[in-house]
Amino acid sequence: MRVAANGTLMSSSRTEALTPIPERAAPRPEQFRTEVLPSEQPAVLRGLASNWPLVMAAREDPHKAMSLLETSANGALALVLRTDPETEGRFHYGHDRQSFNFTRGEGNVAGIIAGLREQEHSYRPFAIAAQAMDAARFFPGFAESHPMPLVPSSAGPRLWIGNAAKVATHNDPVENIAVVAAGRRRFTLFPPSAEEDLYMGPHHPTPAGARISMVHVTAPDLEQFPRFAAALAVAQVAELSPGDAIFIPRDWYHHVEALDRFNVLVNYWWDAKSE
Repeated sequence: MRVAANGTLMSSSRTEALTPIPERAAPRPEQFRTEVLPSEQPAVLRGLASNWPLVMAAREDPHKAMSLLETSANGALALVLRTDPETEGRFHYGHDRQSFNFTRGEGNVAGIIAGLREQEHSYRPFAIAAQAMDAARFFPGFAESHPMPLVPSSAGPRLWIGNAAKVATHNDPVENIAVVAAGRRRFTLFPPSAEEDLYMGPHHPTPAGARISMVHVTAPDLEQFPRFAAALAVAQVAELSPGDAIFIPRDWYHHVEALDRFNVLVNYWWDAKSE
C-alpha cells in the first residue's frame, strides 16, 4: 500500500481517501485562543506566515532561503541525522529494533546547507535532517523577524532543516503549531484514541525521546500490522506549502513527510494547561 500525492491511500484491492484536516484562514490571536485551541482538534491555517522573510525567499527560489539561513546563523554546532538512500528518507529503527537506521553527527548551519546542496541533484540522495534547532541559539533575531502572535512568548521557535525525509508517527504532550517555511510537507494525523492501532515502539531506545510507530505510513505493511487499517480509517491528512501552518493538539499522533529536496519547518511547543 502507498499514499498517493493527492492524499489518497492506494492499495491493490481498493482506493481509500483519507479525511482532509479541516482548514481555516489564518485566525487572529483572540480567535485562535477562543475557537481553535479549545476545540482540541487539528486545523490547517493557510497563509499564517505568508509575510515571513524566509517564506518569501523560499517562494521565490529555495536557494535564496538557503542563503538567508546561512547569513542569519551563527557558528553553533547542531545535531544532524543522516540515513542511507535505501531507507527512502525514513528515520527509524534498524532490523533489531535496538539500533537505528541513521547516524548522528554535528555541524553548523553552513555545513548543513552545504550537505543539502551536495545531495540536491543526486538521483538517490542521503536523507539529512537537523531537528528542533532552538532559534535563539542558532539564529539570533529570528523570533523578532518571524513573529508568531498565536503562541505565548515563552514558546520560542525551533527550526527543522533537511531534504526529503520522513519523521515517524509520534505524539507530544504539549500543543504544537508548525509552520512550513520552505518546501512542502505532508502531515498525517491520528487521534489519541488510535494509539493501540499504531503499533508504538519501545520506550527505550527511542530516536529522540518520544516513542514512534513501527508502521511506515508511506508504505504500511498491513499483513504484519493489520490493526493499522483501523488507524488509517480515522486518520487526517494535509499537504502544506510555504507560509501554511498546522495546529496539532497535545497527544495527537503525527507523521511528517518532507516532499522536496530542501525543506524548513518552524514549530512552537507550549503547555496550554499551564497558562
